[in-house]
Amino acid sequence: MAEPRRPLVSIVAPPGYGKTVLLAEWARREVRSVAWLTIDDLDNDTGTLLTYVAAALDRVQPIVGSGFPPAGSSSHLIGSVVPRLSYEMQRWARPGVLILDDVHRLVSQASIDALTMLLEHAPPGFQIALAGRTMATLPIALFRAHRVLLEFGRNELALSADETQALAAGAGRHLDADAARALTEQTEGWAAATYLAAIAGVADENAPGRPVRISGRDGFIAEYIRAALQPDVNQDDMTLLTRTSILEPVEVSLAEEVAGLPHVPERLESLARRNQLVMRVGETPATYRYHHLLRDYLRAELELRELGATPELHRVAASWYATHGHAAAAIEHAFASGDVDAAARMVTAVGLLMHYRGQRGQLDRWLHQFDDRVFERHPGLAVFAAYINALEGRPGAADRMADAAERSTVTGDAGDGAASIDSSRAMLRAFLMRVGPENALADASLAVAAEQPGSPWRSNALSLLGMARWVMGDFDAADAAFTEANDLERRSGRTHIVAVAGRASLAMARGDWDAAAELARDSHNAAERSNFGDIATGLLVHAVAARVASHRGDAQRSRQELVHAQLVLPQVSYALPYASVMGLLELARTYLALGDTEGAKAMLSEAEGIIRHRPNLGVLIGDVADVRRQADSAGRTVARHATLTPAELRVLPMLSTHLTLDEIGGRLSVSRHTVKAQSVSIYGKLGVSGRSEAIDRAIAIGLLEPFPGLRLTARPTRD
Repeated sequence: MAEPRRPLVSIVAPPGYGKTVLLAEWARREVRSVAWLTIDDLDNDTGTLLTYVAAALDRVQPIVGSGFPPAGSSSHLIGSVVPRLSYEMQRWARPGVLILDDVHRLVSQASIDALTMLLEHAPPGFQIALAGRTMATLPIALFRAHRVLLEFGRNELALSADETQALAAGAGRHLDADAARALTEQTEGWAAATYLAAIAGVADENAPGRPVRISGRDGFIAEYIRAALQPDVNQDDMTLLTRTSILEPVEVSLAEEVAGLPHVPERLESLARRNQLVMRVGETPATYRYHHLLRDYLRAELELRELGATPELHRVAASWYATHGHAAAAIEHAFASGDVDAAARMVTAVGLLMHYRGQRGQLDRWLHQFDDRVFERHPGLAVFAAYINALEGRPGAADRMADAAERSTVTGDAGDGAASIDSSRAMLRAFLMRVGPENALADASLAVAAEQPGSPWRSNALSLLGMARWVMGDFDAADAAFTEANDLERRSGRTHIVAVAGRASLAMARGDWDAAAELARDSHNAAERSNFGDIATGLLVHAVAARVASHRGDAQRSRQELVHAQLVLPQVSYALPYASVMGLLELARTYLALGDTEGAKAMLSEAEGIIRHRPNLGVLIGDVADVRRQADSAGRTVARHATLTPAELRVLPMLSTHLTLDEIGGRLSVSRHTVKAQSVSIYGKLGVSGRSEAIDRAIAIGLLEPFPGLRLTARPTRD
């Protein structure tokens, strides 16, 4: 199987054909290092998928540095994190194997695109094996055309008569050659059906010596599973199996809670010893997995045995997971139980932390399952959703969620740790600054009064107070509020990144460059340790670092920070008006200091676009006008640092994929014409004539990460 000229291996077959068994046998015999990841539904969040791929690789050879879980938009992850994973594979002492099982569970196009990029850039000599019922929408035809793919399908995995005979013998059923051939014909070599038929025959005392007869009537697989369970599964065991079939995997202590039966650990261990469809997959804690055919059967049987019990079992599982600190699993089971209010409370409580950890696709999927009535019943959830949309550069959605929070008549606990929903709403109003700095100041002051010392939201309220003071031109009061906000964070060993970056900007304004350098370094280091540098608030962090470096004559470091700032630009919008305009102003000043007038004007245009939506931004209006006059008086120069617009920065990483312009447009929800126009603009700014050159130039200046391996397929040029 290990054919070096075919770096990709695909194994596609229906359930029960032994795909995972084949992979396990390959891994057992393989002399090279093997990393294994079984895909699940949560991997439809691109950041989660890449985190687990990294974890699989890390088990073979530790990954250098930090940065997982990754954060950012899907295009950012494709352009930065996937190349890093390719690099980590390149670092292995010798080429190895990466196995990805159950690939059919990937339905998110963003996750599929990220996986495709990883496949295309596998290091030389490396093999990546994919197994699943389908290959989703992976470009298998493209890999096949380039002769880099070794394929196994249903026909290759189907059992021969000899293999059927051997499998039946292993299950305790001895078939002669004729019986084995007959069973192979009836099952068409389907390993699962063969096994189930064989063990059902063992239970039939009148069966020895006779071929096993299989009928497709009324679902023979269900009949054979039922027959397989009858000999050694009593009623309590069956209740345990059906009730715990909602779990995946089945952890013993959770199974005890869900099943409500005695002796659950002993029962599960006994079932695993007696039945190959129940497998032990973990030791600490003891964890089991049911074969998917068995699980499907058990879930149907649960509805027959205990009509309507499934939602309550999911509710119990959700409560257990929440109590044991597994928020994501708790939320999934809450949704499965139909209790959207419980799910709303959980998302409100943990959502912002999950967002900062990079689990953004997962959060978006959950938020899309709530309707407006849920947001109005849970205004804390609406506040959270508004924050998320603002930080991700979706201002219209942020405003809509803010309106839902304001419409709600619910009072009392916000559910997110804030003192009250009134305080939570006040902080959101100050954050969005939709009316003006005076109102933002009043709202921030209300929140500071409400969030007393000890509140996890007090530092956030103080930072918002500092921003409002700044926009009103009260710089000393702004600096004092920022300082107090960060002092609170430092007591817990953290840094308030935005507050410290704001203080750096204020220090530069008063000419205290030594203080600015220290503050810029602190905010930048803290951003690197977290995911704050990749969301909208990270713009100010990179901007002050770029300007400090430029002032100190470190043009190379300044350019690096300008590139990092550009990568954040797609998340910047009028939903975060003050920090965005402040950051854009610092970038414009840096470009002017470096002699790049066009770069400065590009940043000013972005700032002016924000001001058109938020025209009441106090002193920032005059600051933008002043820097615009400086840029206009400097005359026109050639852009030196390839300053791309946020829209172009969304397109750029996609150009490094196999996707056509039509497909890129589909991913970004824009027309092919728009993608083509943006691509042409990118080529012009980068000084290149085509797609391949654009990617090479973007890598050279730091807008994209380089891939260490050879590309498996040629980059398309037909667009």
